[in-house]
Amino acid sequence: MNRKLNLLVGCLAFAAVPGAAMAQSYDEKPRAVPVAMLPEDESASPSPSQMLVDERAGGWVAIHHTPDSGVHTDLCIAGSESEILMFRADADSLQVRSADDHWTLASGQKGDMTVSVGSYSRVFHMQANDATTLSADIAPTELAPLLDAMAGARMAVVKFGDRTTLSVNLVGSVPVLDRFRGCAETQHFADLGHGAGQKASPF
Repeated sequence: MNRKLNLLVGCLAFAAVPGAAMAQSYDEKPRAVPVAMLPEDESASPSPSQMLVDERAGGWVAIHHTPDSGVHTDLCIAGSESEILMFRADADSLQVRSADDHWTLASGQKGDMTVSVGSYSRVFHMQANDATTLSADIAPTELAPLLDAMAGARMAVVKFGDRTTLSVNLVGSVPVLDRFRGCAETQHFADLGHGAGQKASPF
């Protein structure tokens, strides 16, 4: 992932907002975003299109994409910075994704990815988006239980077919996935329920 991140450092600019002002303020420091989390049409040319970091904790990050300098949000994303386990929501789809710089996937290649968290286990039928990224569409009612399981555990196990098994540290994922749920709900992309760490009402 380092190679991809280095390419992005000079390409993406994040809005600077005073970080300590409010609990829901955006991260004030420019940070690279894992490439597999970027929308397909994101380019290096100057434009009002931006990826903004909403929450970062442990090895997890939540971001959103704005096509018009923050007026609207058209994409919500959260995942491990290792890119092994990621979630993406927009007006057309809800997806689970996984990526690795070292993969060389054939166009349209398919395979099963099993995610296990405690007593939770589910098989996702993945398809290659490109040479390094796999994705699968998922219904909100199917994703919510996975997010709930992740909120109560410290480790997830991701298995690809019968060949590769990887562990994902979930420390830091609770606030990140809560921001993803909130982003998806606010933009009317998907109702993913309330997260374990969701902030209480201020009233």
